[in-house]
Amino acid sequence: MSRSIRNQDVPELPRRRQVRTAGMSGNYWYVVEIDGRLKPRQVKRVRFWGQDIALFRDAAGELHAVEDRCPHRQLPLSQGFVEGGNLVCTYHGWKFDGCGRCTEIHHELGKGRTRLPRIRIRTYPVKAQWGLIWLFPGDPALADGTPLPTIPQLEGGQPWPFFPIDVTIKAHFSMIVENVCDFNHEYLHRHKRPFLQPILREWKQDADSVRVYYDTRFDGSPVAKLFMEGGARDLNEIEIWYQYPYQGSDIGGKYIHWLFMLPEDERTTRCFFVFLFGPIHVPIVNWKMPEFLRKPILWFTNKWYIEPLLGEDKWALELEQDGFERHPDAPQIELNPAISSFQRLSLEKWKAYQQSMERAGPKPAADPA
Repeated sequence: MSRSIRNQDVPELPRRRQVRTAGMSGNYWYVVEIDGRLKPRQVKRVRFWGQDIALFRDAAGELHAVEDRCPHRQLPLSQGFVEGGNLVCTYHGWKFDGCGRCTEIHHELGKGRTRLPRIRIRTYPVKAQWGLIWLFPGDPALADGTPLPTIPQLEGGQPWPFFPIDVTIKAHFSMIVENVCDFNHEYLHRHKRPFLQPILREWKQDADSVRVYYDTRFDGSPVAKLFMEGGARDLNEIEIWYQYPYQGSDIGGKYIHWLFMLPEDERTTRCFFVFLFGPIHVPIVNWKMPEFLRKPILWFTNKWYIEPLLGEDKWALELEQDGFERHPDAPQIELNPAISSFQRLSLEKWKAYQQSMERAGPKPAADPA
């Protein structure tokens, strides 16, 4: 479905209240941590839509993910420690391997019992790719057949370098999707000027994605002026996509970004941003930047420009979340006709996931002792 914005009435959005409480489908891979932040013998708690998960690396460096709950007294296993290939509950010393099996109990088993009871907790498929840790929180039988997003710039012999940015925003994920895909909030960034005079030209929706196209200018951006060929004067459009559940954009094939959202609950979303720059040019002389300088320049750009820019979005989004909670039934006017497509896709995917879970029926979290 493709629509032009000409001759369109301002749409009403009766689904807005629904989408602000919807979750995300668990049957996709989600980034839960930056790979370098989890060392061998370390454990961390991560959360997907209310599910607390203990993410750990064993002594050999292998990744594992189990439910963050010891079935004995319900203490979080993320408060324990890693010993060899096991995650150990710090209360009574119960040990669990990466397959969720209880392998040892550090006390007597009870009167007349000599064999270790069969106890197992839920596990989650997990893997590392592109310097990020990905977890599959839904039906594990679907994990192998569900691909990660396709990012050609990170494949091959010379992948584009990047430094992931991790930002926790106290807002529902749907607000973040709308913020990143709606360039009409140019005014918020009026001092940093990442883009200028955006005009929504077209948007397209299919079963799995929404794509929007803006005519805009990038020659006001300090980053574009300094490091992009010709100061980005030849770049005048951007393609933005919500390829559920991932979000991204492409500026002329020279500047690409991805956003991987981890919805922790209805008002908290952890965001992993990946900003990819093509060839960087030396200011003034417009020569191609030597490759050995590329990563330091990208790191500096993140700290000096991109992270403060994202801080402005975070500030506005958290105020929007607070406003929604104070006035959930207040009428709200939306002038961007593509917003309803983002909301429709989020709701369709969430309802389909809920139906699939109902068909599958409840699964026991752990075998009883």
